[in-house]
Amino acid sequence: MPARKRPNAASETESTPNARRRIRQSEEPESSASNSDDDEPSAPTSTDAMVKRMVRLAIASEYSRLPIRRNDISTKVLGEQGSRQFKLVFDQAQRELRQRFGMEMTELPARDKVTISQRRAAQKTEKPSSANKSWIVTTTLPLPYRSSDILIPTKAPSLYTESTYTGLYSFIIALIVLNGGSLAEQKLDRYLTRTNAEIATPVDRTDKLLQRLCKEGYIIKTREMDGGEELIEYVLGPRGKIEVGTGGVAGLVRTVYGKNHSDHEGLTQLQREDLEDFETKLGRSLGIEPATVRANTMDGTSDVDGDSRVNGNEETPRSSGPRRSSRRGPSPEEEEDSHSEEYDEEE
Repeated sequence: MPARKRPNAASETESTPNARRRIRQSEEPESSASNSDDDEPSAPTSTDAMVKRMVRLAIASEYSRLPIRRNDISTKVLGEQGSRQFKLVFDQAQRELRQRFGMEMTELPARDKVTISQRRAAQKTEKPSSANKSWIVTTTLPLPYRSSDILIPTKAPSLYTESTYTGLYSFIIALIVLNGGSLAEQKLDRYLTRTNAEIATPVDRTDKLLQRLCKEGYIIKTREMDGGEELIEYVLGPRGKIEVGTGGVAGLVRTVYGKNHSDHEGLTQLQREDLEDFETKLGRSLGIEPATVRANTMDGTSDVDGDSRVNGNEETPRSSGPRRSSRRGPSPEEEEDSHSEEYDEEE
């Protein structure tokens, strides 16, 4: 009886894994395709990429205190192919900023036409185009979360430098607003001398600090000839109106005078009358309605946050017209055109 040949064990062990490998490879494409269809999200579209670039541009511009210009959005975000998708990309970027970062892009107001030459040029110029619009990033957090313990200054370049700079430009803006919207250079020098800041500040030299404030749009330096004499004044800039504004100045004044507490339950009648008199004077100086003091709270807390209103309308400090030391009511001047434009950097 002939002996049967037994299969080689080595060949059996080699063929079995190879066969299994071939079967596995033939099954993998179908399973991977089904998994990718069911589990993986759809590929990002070009609109999603533009929205992400828009959000990054907004945050980076605000970090450098630069306005978000319409031209920069067209060049750096939309490009040639997305030039017609501005509104869609802008609205989606606003939604992302509000939901994820608690911020939003706020349109900057137009520069005030202060000098005679600027007013004449504005009369000759047609309505500004939308290409000149610009925005800055502002917070959307509720008022209870806007305290200094939560919204601390940034740590770049350092916490001390940033907080000092914020205090300095808030102080200068308050001086301009409380002086009727414009402040002569000589008068500003006198105020800075009283605070020992006429030559240098903890941030930089005083002249360089003022140049930086003009460059970043907090204030505007104007020059005008009057009878052969040059008049130099400082007025509120677009960023100063939005970031500080009348409400920020009111909050600063309340803090300096110790009147910023919202709880007045423990006040006596005499103290309450004193607080009402303070609010009346503050409202007259800023051209806003004075806050009403009650037993347990004080109305008009939105003024502290920058939403000062006069007869229900938003009021911004006026930089044109004669300056006055006090105001008995809201200014009868017409509201400025809401269209914004880029502000030029001061040399």
